[in-house]
Amino acid sequence: MKGFLLGLLVAALAFGGYLFWQHQRSQAARSAVTTADTGPAPTPKKAKRRVRGAVRVARAPAAPASPAAPASPAAAEPSEPEPEPIRLSAADLRSVAQGDDLSTPDVLRLDMSNDKELPELSQDQIDERFRSEETAILACIAHARPDPETYVPGRVTIKFRIQRAGTVRGVRVEAPAILQKGGLFGCIKGVVGRLHFPPAGTSQILSYPFTLS
Repeated sequence: MKGFLLGLLVAALAFGGYLFWQHQRSQAARSAVTTADTGPAPTPKKAKRRVRGAVRVARAPAAPASPAAPASPAAAEPSEPEPEPIRLSAADLRSVAQGDDLSTPDVLRLDMSNDKELPELSQDQIDERFRSEETAILACIAHARPDPETYVPGRVTIKFRIQRAGTVRGVRVEAPAILQKGGLFGCIKGVVGRLHFPPAGTSQILSYPFTLS
């Protein structure tokens, strides 16, 4: 009987020790899980601030960009504003004549009484002299424009009289009013007035038209 009670006591102690060991093991596992869960949280990354700007809206529709292509940094740079075109009225485009009256007869001088024996100037002779100043005339037209981009339709017609002595006596210019306001006549008169031709038997009135483009 004593042996049975002793065996039963030993078995109870062994079972109690086993329960104590299981309890300690469970506590250690819970502690490890808690430590892992309460570890230092990762520091959140700061979001980058988006740089904003302004872009002028183009007048002409731009070509659609490819969705796969990255945006070019140069596209975000502001560009210079385009100048507004000048609107010309009907009065600006009306043809206006300025200059001398070319209908008056040439003045005869006594020392030039033999000029009738001289031949009349040929068109080639006149063209040769006139073309030598054509670049300056085109510069006068360009300078009289309101700006280099504005289209001025119409024509510029230059008329002048060549005296028997070969000098230019009168100059008349017909052109759109907007060019006359820009000083066209005064500029062309200074260019054509310095032309000099060979003496001839008669005076002549010449006309040179220029088409504006």
